[in-house]
Amino acid sequence: MPTGKENAGEVKRSSYTAEELKQSYEKGLKVGRLQGMIAYQKKLVENLQKDNAALNGKLAEAMQ
Repeated sequence: MPTGKENAGEVKRSSYTAEELKQSYEKGLKVGRLQGMIAYQKKLVENLQKDNAALNGKLAEAMQ
């Protein structure tokens, strides 16, 4: 297995243009933001459902 020094002379060039890399990066940011928003909303809904169940329980106790 080659060491870092043995690979020092090798430079791997990307076959992508700067514009393609920029577009891919921006697409990744957009996808990541959307996934984050979806995860946040999912957690928010779960918390609201728990709160709703707790309040319904308190209401049922108060009605007795």
